[in-house]
Formats: sequence, C-alpha cells, structure tokens
Amino acid sequence: MLSYIVIGICIFLLVAVVYVSAKPISMGIEARRNNKDNNSDDENEDEKILFEKQDEGDLLKSKISDEILKLNRLKNDGLISEDEFQKAKKKLLS
Repeated sequence: MLSYIVIGICIFLLVAVVYVSAKPISMGIEARRNNKDNNSDDENEDEKILFEKQDEGDLLKSKISDEILKLNRLKNDGLISEDEFQKAKKKLLS
C-alpha cells in the first residue's frame, strides 16, 4: 500500500514539474522566433545599406570617369599637355 502512495506522489510531482516548466519553455520558444524575425529584418536593413554603398561607389566611379573624360577633352583641345593630363588622371584615380 505504501508503495502505491509513493508512486502516486512521484507521478503527481512529475506532472507538476511538467506543468510548471511548460510555460517558460513555450515563452523561450516564442522569444527565439521573435529574435529570429528581428534578425532577418536587421539582415534586410544591412543588405539595403550595402546596396546603397554600392550605388555610392558606382556614383563615385561615374564622377571619376566623367572627370577623366573632361580632362581628355581639354588635352584634345590643346589646353593641357599630355604630362598634365597623366598627372591629373593619376590624382583622380588615387
């Protein structure tokens, strides 16, 4: 008879532990999902920033090439020498 009481108490304690721990476990799972969603949003923002930086880099390259074209026109018009053109081009590319 005593063994049935001990087994009953053990089963009751097991059910109580499972019941008490279920809520925090579910909260932890939900927090992990929310964190994963926030991280994916952050990654999207990082990608946007990366693309913006690439656009800025393309814009900078475009400006440099425009300046080199202007220098080439000046050289072809005879307003600057070949040496001046090379120095200015080197300065732009560095």
